[in-house]
Amino acid sequence: MRFPRNGGLKVRATLDMTSMVNVVLLLLLFFMLTSSFVVQSSVPIEMVQSEGAAQMERKDMTITLAVGEGGPDNGGGVFVEETPVNDWAGLSTALMELKSRNPEAQVMVRPDKNVPTERLMRVLGIANGAGITHYGIAAQQPTAPQGE
Repeated sequence: MRFPRNGGLKVRATLDMTSMVNVVLLLLLFFMLTSSFVVQSSVPIEMVQSEGAAQMERKDMTITLAVGEGGPDNGGGVFVEETPVNDWAGLSTALMELKSRNPEAQVMVRPDKNVPTERLMRVLGIANGAGITHYGIAAQQPTAPQGE
């Protein structure tokens, strides 16, 4: 006895990849957008350009000096990491706490290029008074060669 065949029709199992492709593309888009936000600092300043600007590999605290209104002496904002400092005693306290946690702490000072030297020297003096001996001043490499 012979059974009749179904005219050569074969059942093939397929897998719909549309949902998986959508999820992968959404994850890729999410990570691309969020990774660009990590690089930017929330306190915008214009960095000074310096021929011998070097990058510090490790820092324990960043102090940002901005220009404009506000800050301890109404000469511009002073920020420890991203937190605004209202008076010089608050900056001194933050530096002393850092020194007590880590005696070899490194501090990066990021001054705006229009910040008066007096304010920068005051911050460095406060750091010295707190016992911080390892600090640097952030600058950018010049884009075009100078003197040509």
